[in-house]
Amino acid sequence: MLIITNRNINFQNFNNGVGNENGFGDHVNAKGPNEIRLAHAERDGEHWKVSLVNEPNNLKASNLPSRRIFDQIRDRLIETRRNALFFVHGFNQSFVKNLEKAQRIEDLHGVEVIVFSWPSNPGGFPTSEYRQARRHAQASVSALDATLEKLGQYLKEPFSKQELQRCGVKLSFMAYSLGNFLFQSYVSGTSYDDETNVFENIILCQADVDNEGHRLWVDKIQAGKRVYVTINENDYVLKWSDTNFQKDRLGRSATKLNARAAIYFDFTNGAKVERTHEMFAVRENESVRSFFTEVLNGRRAERNTSMKFDDRINCYRF
Repeated sequence: MLIITNRNINFQNFNNGVGNENGFGDHVNAKGPNEIRLAHAERDGEHWKVSLVNEPNNLKASNLPSRRIFDQIRDRLIETRRNALFFVHGFNQSFVKNLEKAQRIEDLHGVEVIVFSWPSNPGGFPTSEYRQARRHAQASVSALDATLEKLGQYLKEPFSKQELQRCGVKLSFMAYSLGNFLFQSYVSGTSYDDETNVFENIILCQADVDNEGHRLWVDKIQAGKRVYVTINENDYVLKWSDTNFQKDRLGRSATKLNARAAIYFDFTNGAKVERTHEMFAVRENESVRSFFTEVLNGRRAERNTSMKFDDRINCYRF
């Protein structure tokens, strides 16, 4: 999988650009939070092989690593007829935890994951660590913006877009947990334009952001087709955020679901859902698993769901 990251690089863990899951750390890049590096990661037994993408000394438009890597991904997606997911992870994720989570998504839902990996695991006492992670999220907005701007440029080129469309390849976006705070900060900022229009679906999964007033930024989201919001009122991770920071979390509240752009799915009373936070990894509930397989592959989940739409709260639910 492709990793796009503004984490610090532990160069001692690389030999000629090849290292392991300890190659990236839990702080921002030494050159600043806007500094982005690309790497490839693949499972190597119980560990991971991580290979840095080589950067030319004289960077210019014609030799950008991101240009070359995107061409490779595009060709691979066309050849394998797979869809792709751009994934922004949440709080307390070391680099290896991030890789494991992305691998679960690939295995369960059959998509190729492109990971935006930001330093969300700074360490320390949980509440102070959480606040520091939120600061890292806000500092990572420009890195996310630069990444999506480049991706958007490449996808808007007629050859790239037509090739993907002709082969039925779809690209979607999922922000998970505190990754939604990073995404909210981006969408609410002055740098946001239509970069996310290249994504068929945008999924705000178990969003660790305020429920109150969420429509003000969710309705600004530019999606190719649809925006989905997932909810579990018993989510144990978001309960911790509720308890410590006094605000109802969007991913844990089935009230005030009033964003015009959003399609809400409440999984609270589903069998085997219980207190789950990692909703996309639920295997035992076919409706939940099917929902994620559909939306992560750029398809319309509400057409084939067994869940019922409750127009009193503007939400699909069990």
